[in-house]
Amino acid sequence: MMMKDAGLIPVTIRAIGVNGSGNISLQLIAQQGGVLPAYLPGAHIDVFIPELGPRQYSLCTENHSGEYYEICVKLAENSTGGSHFIHHHFSAGDNLIISAPRNHFPLPDAGKYLLFAGGIGITPVLAMAEQLAQQQTEFELHYYFSDRAKAAFTARLNAPALAKNVILHCSEANDSLRHITPLSLCQPEENTRVIACGPDGFIERLEEIMQTHHWQAEQLSYERFSNANLNNDTGGESFYIQLNSTGQRYLVGRNQSIAEVLLSARVDIMLSCEQGICGSCITDVIDGIPDHRDCVLTEAEKVENTQITLCCSRSKSPLLVLDL
Repeated sequence: MMMKDAGLIPVTIRAIGVNGSGNISLQLIAQQGGVLPAYLPGAHIDVFIPELGPRQYSLCTENHSGEYYEICVKLAENSTGGSHFIHHHFSAGDNLIISAPRNHFPLPDAGKYLLFAGGIGITPVLAMAEQLAQQQTEFELHYYFSDRAKAAFTARLNAPALAKNVILHCSEANDSLRHITPLSLCQPEENTRVIACGPDGFIERLEEIMQTHHWQAEQLSYERFSNANLNNDTGGESFYIQLNSTGQRYLVGRNQSIAEVLLSARVDIMLSCEQGICGSCITDVIDGIPDHRDCVLTEAEKVENTQITLCCSRSKSPLLVLDL
């Protein structure tokens, strides 16, 4: 796993605290002092974990002065990876390396917003809601969790600026998106955008509801925890990639990724999640037709065929010329 050095930031864990059962929040400050790079709601950072490499976490800092970043990490069931390490080995005072913020989940322009968060998907959505409240833009925030003990950010959600626009849904009380459809989803509005973050099943159910009530597909923007497109991925035909800068060509085999081939050839590329969900390896396409298998590019961007995610996508044409 490889990543360019540019944009990496040494930080120190200033504080760690419980944020609902099974969740911890970490506040990160720059080791050298000073202000951390600004970001907009929806942005995430890579946290480089010893021996495991980068893991992606949404930024959910309440104070946007740049004094610190906050992330919230849920302990995944049976985890032996990133969340397990963070929960069991990170302590206040530890030094870490993070990436600069990246944002492939920005708030689109709209007159009104319906925000939907499933579980730890509240992290980017909360930051969006707080910005919309500050701008006095109309919104609703629907937050779904399995039981109240696991709800994160309860103090911020109950703050006067948000509380009147927040609706909490507890599946233990049979109030899940699968059982009850919020009234605001039953009447589509042209100038309203629906924003969601959560598990694959949560996003899929929201898409079903919106289709049933005749919302337009482009009215939904979402970020999911994993790439369902990879679950049934069986590779594909071999193809060539060509570097536009040198003309050098490389064969990508049936069971290889473009990223694997480029790294083997010592081509310096950005690579992080390797699932097509973080956007760090998005690269411009000069010529050829990508076979998109990511869930970070929008449908419009995929139709344009001018970009590709190197970690998981392939090619429908015998040759792809990349802007590398």
